[in-house]
Amino acid sequence: MEVWYPSHVEKAKRAIKSLIKLVSGIVEVVDARAPMATRPLDMEPYFKDKKRMIFLNKADLAEDDVTKRWVEKFSKDCQTLYGSIKEMQNIHDIFDPFRSDHEVNILVVGMPNVGKSTLVNMIKKRRATLIGDKPGITRSVQWIRIDDRMKLLDTPGITYPRISNETLYAKLGLCNVIDVEQVDFEALVYYELDLLSKIKPELIEKIGEGDSIVKRIESYGMQRGFIIKGGVLDINRTLLTLHREITHEKFGKISYEMPEDF
Repeated sequence: MEVWYPSHVEKAKRAIKSLIKLVSGIVEVVDARAPMATRPLDMEPYFKDKKRMIFLNKADLAEDDVTKRWVEKFSKDCQTLYGSIKEMQNIHDIFDPFRSDHEVNILVVGMPNVGKSTLVNMIKKRRATLIGDKPGITRSVQWIRIDDRMKLLDTPGITYPRISNETLYAKLGLCNVIDVEQVDFEALVYYELDLLSKIKPELIEKIGEGDSIVKRIESYGMQRGFIIKGGVLDINRTLLTLHREITHEKFGKISYEMPEDF
């Protein structure tokens, strides 16, 4: 399945591999709704000897009890925190465990749109890197000085060049890691809804009336008046709106992964 994989992502991966020897710790930002799907697992072998922290961001969009179980699971191997980066009052707490009596370099890594750049910008207390609500805003590897004893290595969002697993594809779509403008959006949303029908069947029932996902989608679009010339349903607008409402909590908090499954 296709994903957005511009050249700067591959360049960033090569840069991380060459610069990893210069960092003493890693902050890995993941989406609390799908912590395993949003971990850059192809880079994990390069991180194994480093002190690490996992931050489960967007916890406000995930189910609270599930997120707490994820924290318990990850905490067995490394320090783990969770929350919403945008809402945190003491953002420096994330980096305090890495502090020492000498200068330390910390790598901040994560997939596109998980909140990595937001974290960096809030630490600097100014717009140090571009922020947006779509994947791929940070385009280059850059060192950012936080204070006289800490530097951060900020990187573009790391993703995969190709995804063959439909479930993983759906999870990354639901977490907005995949840029919907760069893929077959209709197919992606159907993968998303197929996944949700298995983990949250009651959500599918809320979409609209009908005895199939297709009919429920049509009902959803008709109810909102998404009609184009000739009385035909505007399927693109319908699917895009449905995707946005699901991923922005209009159907409630949703966790797409359970720690017991891993």
